[in-house]
Amino acid sequence: MISNLISRQVEEYISYKKGLGYQIKIESEELRRFAKYTAAIDHNGSLTEDIAFQWATLKPNYSRWYMARRMETVRTFAKYICVFDPMTEVPPKGMFGKCHGRTTPYIFTKEEVSILMKAASELHSPDGLRCRTIPTAIGLLWSTGMRPSEVCQLMNKDVDLNNGHITVRETKFSKSRTLPLHETTVSKLRLYVEDRDKLRKDFSDQHFLIMTGSHKLALRNLEYALQVIRDNLLTETKEWNRRPPRLYDIRHSFACNRLLGWLKSGINVDSKILYLSTYLGHVKVADTYWYLTGTPELMEFATKSFEKFFYGDRGVIYEE
Repeated sequence: MISNLISRQVEEYISYKKGLGYQIKIESEELRRFAKYTAAIDHNGSLTEDIAFQWATLKPNYSRWYMARRMETVRTFAKYICVFDPMTEVPPKGMFGKCHGRTTPYIFTKEEVSILMKAASELHSPDGLRCRTIPTAIGLLWSTGMRPSEVCQLMNKDVDLNNGHITVRETKFSKSRTLPLHETTVSKLRLYVEDRDKLRKDFSDQHFLIMTGSHKLALRNLEYALQVIRDNLLTETKEWNRRPPRLYDIRHSFACNRLLGWLKSGINVDSKILYLSTYLGHVKVADTYWYLTGTPELMEFATKSFEKFFYGDRGVIYEE
């Protein structure tokens, strides 16, 4: 039961955003947590800066980034609802600093991916499915640049091995796209399907990647598997001196390697970037251009290209 004003306003806002075609799953969850909090403290009035601040800083272990994101979520909601409720207070922008940022991705090498796939093939697997499915999922991430969630959601009908392509349906931003597969990838997927169907006991689940008990591969299963095997990449040190690699970093690696390949071949990235953006399922091409900063090597190429464009054959001129 919706018990106070802010709870009703939150539901109205969520319905409005969904009506415009936005999924806002995470935003909806956060706003409903905020509404639940206001009801729990018996706040029956309009949104205030103090209430927003109290919720954003509710626990002492919240990071600055998380508090900034929570406050920005409430602020966006407040900017909408103040049109209908003049008593609403809009929290000031940037109270906890920036809430969005890019963490430097971990760029996998081909050799490292091979190590991960081998380690995944040795994972404990009661019916033999896990140790075949996890390496296949990692290989798909590496060869297609798909989002981890997209790989997990693939259905049998989405993987056309006869024509060599995958259809990614209605994922992030409600966009679908078709991805061509290299013949070596097709060959590996055929072997996987053959092994999968010999091992599974139940064929009711039509997802492409099947785990122990004949159930679909869940994203949390794939994330946990990477946590178990990624230390195989450590050599001299026994700990990571940075944020440990994530599944999403395999997608970053795909994009960076493609851009680096074009640059090394002398291909004008600007003439190809839209293709890569569409392939990756980006809404804004600016998100694809960001990958030019993904590695020191890419940054060096980008810098040299800019210098050549701006200064021509004269090189960079420095004045005393």
